[in-house]
Amino acid sequence: MQSQQLQQFLQQHGWFPGTGISKLFQPADVGTLRTMQAVASIRPRGVLSGFLAIVPGNQVFFVGPKSQRAIRMRLADSLRKEGAILSAYEDGTDIVLEDVLMWKGVGIFRSQSFDTRWKRMQEFVDAWKPDPILQGCGIRLATYKALEDVGEPEDRQVLEFVPMAAGMKRMVWIPTEEANQTTWIAKRERLVGPDIFSLWSLEGEKQPTLALVRTLQISRMLHCHPVDEFKVQSIWSKRFARWEIVGMA
Repeated sequence: MQSQQLQQFLQQHGWFPGTGISKLFQPADVGTLRTMQAVASIRPRGVLSGFLAIVPGNQVFFVGPKSQRAIRMRLADSLRKEGAILSAYEDGTDIVLEDVLMWKGVGIFRSQSFDTRWKRMQEFVDAWKPDPILQGCGIRLATYKALEDVGEPEDRQVLEFVPMAAGMKRMVWIPTEEANQTTWIAKRERLVGPDIFSLWSLEGEKQPTLALVRTLQISRMLHCHPVDEFKVQSIWSKRFARWEIVGMA
């Protein structure tokens, strides 16, 4: 009965197990990030998001992509009465809360900006008294930083860009292997675009495809370079069949 009520509650507000609020980062997203406000976070690789569902008049559930379980939490009566749906994922034994999708009966993911939704997360914190023993696990908030302040993800981690605009999916960048780094000469192709680069070998041979740029940090580094020709480090991207610029040589 509880499971049925949980599914009805999620579906009532437009959410289903496996519904994602993220997508893989694509080369075209570099331009998107240049034109909009966003923050970023580092999260475990290969871990999909689920929900922390506070079902009115019922229990609190963590709903993962493949399973669900009840969680005992100390919450204010008003929040238990009106309910909420938070986007969340598991990191080891912890549950990490990353966004608010529905708050007190009102869907807000598609109608409110991320910074406004994060204010609702702070309201959730005010209505919650952490008790790891009662909960049976740690529960914590995700950490977000400005794009220029976020570091590089470590092994088994990914970088997630979060647009401020309402209803926009997060963009997950998965680091590529760096075992085959090669030095090239990057030349700015101003006739093609302001931040488009061709790659040339040190012996002067031009590559048949333009350079691939997949992170905002690299894009900004290239954009701010004072000259139109300089050495870069690149790795071969099997997925895009192009050389990806990963730093300065």
